[in-house]
Amino acid sequence: MNKHAQNQSVQNTTPKDQSARQILELRLSPKGIKPVRNGHPWVFRNALGTAPRAAGLPGAVMEMVHAPPLVWHHTRPALACDPSGRPLGWGIYNGSSRLALRMITRNPEIPIRGKTFFQLLRDAVDRRENLRRDHPEGAFRLVFGEADGFPGLVADLLGRTLVLEISSAFAWDNRQWIQEELVRLTDPLRVYLAPDREMLRREGVTAPLEGQWSNPQEEGGDARGIVEENGLSWYALPGTGQKTGFYCDQHENRRWVAGQARGLRVLDAFCYHGGFGLTALAGGAASVVCADSSASALQLVEANRDLQQAPAERLHTVRGDLFELLRNNALPQGLESFDLVVLDPPKLVPARQHRDAGLRAYKDLNLAALQGMRKGGLLVTFSCSGAISRDDFRTALAWAAADAGKTVRIEGQFTQGPDHPVPLHFPEAEYLKGFALRVD
Repeated sequence: MNKHAQNQSVQNTTPKDQSARQILELRLSPKGIKPVRNGHPWVFRNALGTAPRAAGLPGAVMEMVHAPPLVWHHTRPALACDPSGRPLGWGIYNGSSRLALRMITRNPEIPIRGKTFFQLLRDAVDRRENLRRDHPEGAFRLVFGEADGFPGLVADLLGRTLVLEISSAFAWDNRQWIQEELVRLTDPLRVYLAPDREMLRREGVTAPLEGQWSNPQEEGGDARGIVEENGLSWYALPGTGQKTGFYCDQHENRRWVAGQARGLRVLDAFCYHGGFGLTALAGGAASVVCADSSASALQLVEANRDLQQAPAERLHTVRGDLFELLRNNALPQGLESFDLVVLDPPKLVPARQHRDAGLRAYKDLNLAALQGMRKGGLLVTFSCSGAISRDDFRTALAWAAADAGKTVRIEGQFTQGPDHPVPLHFPEAEYLKGFALRVD
């Protein structure tokens, strides 16, 4: 078999009987070994050296790995090995996904089993115990997927509402006991299960995927929950299509912006629920404009303003395409009228293959802002694209400053909060990057 044909065989191999009690042996290619040994959790199909085959393991190991509550419907437990067959660790194999193997442990002596995953959930919740104790009505990420060792699972606690966002076939198949365990650990009033439809389709999950509430506080009640952040109350809206219903990764960055905002005129672009703008208003901003393309987002800004009893005369909303509004300097007040501009756009680089186009989009967006800003203005700009690095984003900003003919200095750098940890061996977990840029 030639090399191309062998790679095709590896990529298209899926166990015929997805319900079979089976443990696979996966031999990695030479290029796939180093990341796994260094602790990286992802192995793509092109890093597999041979087709998966049944691992010759004792029956007791088979029983342990397949014992309840684990469900192996779309996936298989797998022992990852080097090309010679030497075990490297245990993971979850999905023959339908380009991301073929998700590593769970680098200890090949201890097979993965139900106890493994229960411990991962408990450890993740324990790591946030101080945050939960100090801010019982706050918004926190309890489980951050692979960064907490649990592939394809995000769990946010929004006040007393637990939201589970599921993006892997393994987490989807095992969602019942995952939810039960997290409910036991956190005692929420209600739970919202949010399937990531696009990611699950890529994982081979074809069942109908709809969000689902459990244990609502009252039958037919308001879907909005209320969380506390930086001394302010906010509505959280699970099931609205915006992450898990509240952006809890920016709370420290919003507080920093508020500390700069006293007496300033502030633009919060791509504002969603008004997190930066309303926090700046509470910090003493002279005026705030919240701009977004979504009418429902701006309605949420106004609802949060009323909830916080913020002065309506100092807050204005603008609806429109922010790329066009900034490029044409078409905001009603004009960019030059703002002292502080926040750019927090949605993800512009969904995957590595879109990296170059996405970096151009970041460059163009920040160029449009810098061209209109006055001397002495402060631009606080973010990227939430995990497929680009901090250095990539900084380079795009340097291009923007050069094209704008502006001298720009970095006065601050930002990342996600401590409830979104970044393992050193998994840099992709640092998806949020930000810079505070002073325009000279």
